Amino acid sequence: MHGSRISVMTFNMCKTDDYPINWPHRRLPIVECLRAFTPDILCIQELHPLLHDTIVEALPSHAYVQDDFLGWQFEGNIYWNSNTFKMLEYGIVDIGIMEPLRRLFWARLTIKISSNGTEEQSQSDSNQLLVATAHYTWEGHSEERKTDINLRKQQARRTVTALQDLTAKFGNPHLAVLFMGDLNENYHPRRILREAGFVDCFAELRLPTPITHPQRPSEPKEDIQVNTTLDWIMQNKYARPILANALRNLFCTGGYSVSDHCPVMCVYEIGAGPYVSNAVQDFSGKNIVKSV
Repeated sequence: MHGSRISVMTFNMCKTDDYPINWPHRRLPIVECLRAFTPDILCIQELHPLLHDTIVEALPSHAYVQDDFLGWQFEGNIYWNSNTFKMLEYGIVDIGIMEPLRRLFWARLTIKISSNGTEEQSQSDSNQLLVATAHYTWEGHSEERKTDINLRKQQARRTVTALQDLTAKFGNPHLAVLFMGDLNENYHPRRILREAGFVDCFAELRLPTPITHPQRPSEPKEDIQVNTTLDWIMQNKYARPILANALRNLFCTGGYSVSDHCPVMCVYEIGAGPYVSNAVQDFSGKNIVKSV
């Protein structure tokens, strides 16, 4: 049984004091990046109307969520190729992120099928997918410094509950689920989501975990940061990853980086049924590789 292959990207587009950094110098590099890779599904963090207009310029065939809640314009949104997908519904879930407009943003999509030269909506459960994105709270947030409580652990657990509740609500046992975003940490959120059945694409493909922040050259305050992985794409057993990469040091006009974060991409097979996980990472820290 063969499914459909789709490409997805998560992209923290970076703004400071509610305005895109290095603007307008980054506009053309972002256009070049999105046109070069043309993700079928694009999940954005740190959105701004100027950045949205740039996305629309680069990906004119993509649709997106249009809603009065300001978080969809100033924090996160989901873009999808309207020639490939039809949106069935969308929404937000409050998962306790400290920043006022940040939520778990989600959309349920169905893959279109061709029939007699026309596009029709597929009614098959196996051709539907739930896409969600979030931007977890930064480790240095004042609330975390005051309480010494890891806020991302709480947000990851609430993400799991939200994804499970949505899957149950849709009543589709074969629903492919993709969750991606800037989780602002490389251990606990990934561990918690993994324990709930959402494996990151790099672990599933047995690839080394790439650095996603900071992308250099960057602003001086970012350029002194320790290299780390903050941006992740995760899936359940109904979305099989095939290829994944962090887009680092892209060659763009003017020499400006597209963001201080590296966009992360993965190609998935959807609709081929469940797969058995091939991931070998051990979150105890032993990293024991299973024999094949």
